[in-house]
Amino acid sequence: DNGNSLNGQNHDDHRRLADVNNSTDVNNMNGIFQIRAEPVWLLAPYILGILYTFLALAIICDEYFVPALEEMSGENQLNLSLDIAGATLMAAGGSAPELFTSLIGTFNQSSLGFGAIVGSAVFNVLFVIGMCSLLSKDVLQLTWWPLARDTSYYAISLLTLAIFVGVVSPGEVEMWEACVLFAMYFGYVGVMAMNQRLYKMITGQDLYSDEEHNSSGSLISFRYPTSFRAGLLTLIRDPDSWLDKARIGLVSKISGNVDDVFAFVDSNGDGEISREELSIFFNKLEDNNVSDEELDKIMADLDTNNNGFVNKNEFKAWYLHSEAHVREQIRKVFENYDSNRSGGISEDEFKMMIDEVIPSLNNDDDIQEAITQLFKGGSMELTFDDFADWYLRSTYYEKQTQKVQKEEEGETLCETISPPSNAGFFGYLKWIFLFPLVFSFAITVPDVRRKGVPGKMCYVAFVMSILWIGVFSFFMVGWAECVGETAGIPPYIMGLTFIAAGTSVPDLISSVIVARMGEGDMAVSSSIGSNIFDILVGLPLPWLIFMFYPNKPNNISKVEIGADGVWLSIMILLGMLVLIVVCIHLSKWRLTKQLGTTMFFFYLCFLVQAVVRSELSKDQVD
Repeated sequence: DNGNSLNGQNHDDHRRLADVNNSTDVNNMNGIFQIRAEPVWLLAPYILGILYTFLALAIICDEYFVPALEEMSGENQLNLSLDIAGATLMAAGGSAPELFTSLIGTFNQSSLGFGAIVGSAVFNVLFVIGMCSLLSKDVLQLTWWPLARDTSYYAISLLTLAIFVGVVSPGEVEMWEACVLFAMYFGYVGVMAMNQRLYKMITGQDLYSDEEHNSSGSLISFRYPTSFRAGLLTLIRDPDSWLDKARIGLVSKISGNVDDVFAFVDSNGDGEISREELSIFFNKLEDNNVSDEELDKIMADLDTNNNGFVNKNEFKAWYLHSEAHVREQIRKVFENYDSNRSGGISEDEFKMMIDEVIPSLNNDDDIQEAITQLFKGGSMELTFDDFADWYLRSTYYEKQTQKVQKEEEGETLCETISPPSNAGFFGYLKWIFLFPLVFSFAITVPDVRRKGVPGKMCYVAFVMSILWIGVFSFFMVGWAECVGETAGIPPYIMGLTFIAAGTSVPDLISSVIVARMGEGDMAVSSSIGSNIFDILVGLPLPWLIFMFYPNKPNNISKVEIGADGVWLSIMILLGMLVLIVVCIHLSKWRLTKQLGTTMFFFYLCFLVQAVVRSELSKDQVD
């Protein structure tokens, strides 16, 4: 009997233990995610999952979302000005991951989303600009207006946010406060709409002079907010492609200018050039009349499908191969390196020039072979005609032309998802690693860059991209909260560091590339501009959606920040921002290596103080 009772007791104990285990499993779940990783070894796949979502968010934004936004803002769709497009759609393209992280974090009643926004702001202001300063080939010269304009409005936004969460309603946000912040974003859009008038009002000068507008030496006026995305998918597939992006070859510059030329020739803006429009263009270009016979020949050369009109692709192909135009572009570069204006350049000047004209010619043996061919018979100088003839008949020019044409045509759907040819083991490994993402995006999101895809499909691409960004942000936030809870890291600190850095890496890559191109304004303005969007849209919009959502627990009418002393972190960031602008001003609006090092030091100090204060507040609670 004792044995039977003992066995019965053991059975009851096992049953009770199983019930406890089952109840623990249930209590450890928050929706479809674990609150803590159990067993602990699940931390590894969770962390890998977060990193994969970082990659997915970068690809969907760079390859689909941003191109869709560019098409939407273009002349064929919404026809937004550069100022308005940069402040709205382009800013949304760069900040979409942070916006959705904030939205999901708000509905989870977690401070992770708030931390990601603040951390991304710190990362963009200090780390990204610091990297641009250190990795640029030369000291970056900035234009004072966009930096002063954006940092001033950003500083006002940060100050308002700090007062709301630190003084008016500590640790929480009420509906009227969220409305004020969101309304301030439309105030920024208004500032950008009056950008040129404000500049003239303050300086008495035009923001965009006629000389600058007509100059072909610069592709873009960086006094306007612009967006440049390096394309993380392309950089992973072809690591050497960053050289072509960071050191623009001459052919790429010619191709880049053609859109402006086409828009100029297409005077009625219908997307096609007629014979009459072409005649007017050549009269302006050549400053003389083109005969009807010559015009007919040019039109026949341009109009490859013989429909009587020239579309952009036909014009671009002709423009790119126009030897007279290419020679003119070469002459401008040649004269920049002809320091003594003698009509020729030395071997040393040739070596410097070749880095701009042919970025791919970076092998010492190839450069020496070119010098041997061009500087024959002990000649000390190379004339323009000799160099132009050699370049236009070289394989380098042909390869660059073919590469630009291929980029303009874009990949077909089959080419996008097909495995690479002659890629080697690691090439196939990268293809397998990326295939789930590339295939999923290719069959669900229209690529408006692809030839044959109607422009109006940009709206479908916009919606589908948002859905994908939402899905990956949902998993990223869930896994990040689990990792943080298991490792004992508060959600705010998790967002401030790991999530902020991960979602900002594509912006970092793009900014560094344009910095190496020598475009300091573009690198800095995009960072500050995305921060304004984060603070004035990425925070208040999710808060307002949460407050108006009918099925939230206990019918909450305010949002708890859930992070002690966050207002102090915002004030510290504001102080650093002011200090950096003062330092840049004192250095005559230049980003030097010393200033870059200082920014890294500030970034480290900011993270350390945030972590230390978080630990101190946690100890006080305990």
